[in-house]
Amino acid sequence: MTLKGQIVEIPVTSLLYKRVQPDFLSKKEELIWKSEERKYSLFDGFLVGEHSGLKNFKLGQRKGIKVGGKKQPLYVIQLDEENNRLFVGAGENHPGLWTTVLSFRKNLLQWNQEKLLTITELEDGVSVEIETSVVDEKISAKMYIFEEQVFLEFDYSTLIIIKENPFRILYHNTIIAENNK
Repeated sequence: MTLKGQIVEIPVTSLLYKRVQPDFLSKKEELIWKSEERKYSLFDGFLVGEHSGLKNFKLGQRKGIKVGGKKQPLYVIQLDEENNRLFVGAGENHPGLWTTVLSFRKNLLQWNQEKLLTITELEDGVSVEIETSVVDEKISAKMYIFEEQVFLEFDYSTLIIIKENPFRILYHNTIIAENNK
């Protein structure tokens, strides 16, 4: 049985996108702060419709939201399974679709050449490229690893949907890790 739920639009002007960056004591602290997943609530936006089940949606999706009368198309920016809410944002440049840092547990990636880099290099950051079917060209980033957490800090804002799609991390044109979601 599918439970109907709410669709909530988060405006571009939301204060969630205007966080003041604090001073950081370390690069690790900065990366953790920048990669924190936004926590949207019903009160951060406005109710625009209802969905017929979260299983029908994925992050970044544009089609099938079934909310009309908008100047720009709506995109899925978060799925809240706990409260059965779908959060959407208007336009392909909505800040909820973009990020500068992604983080993963190290064990969620399949490592091919992990021993190629030292712990010091990984904590200082190494230049890598990300290959994914989500975008046409390779994406430049710096990869950091602290204990069991991997951070990808992108040179430019990048689509957040990379995290939920297959991608490869290349170091000097050699695949060192993959996410085969």
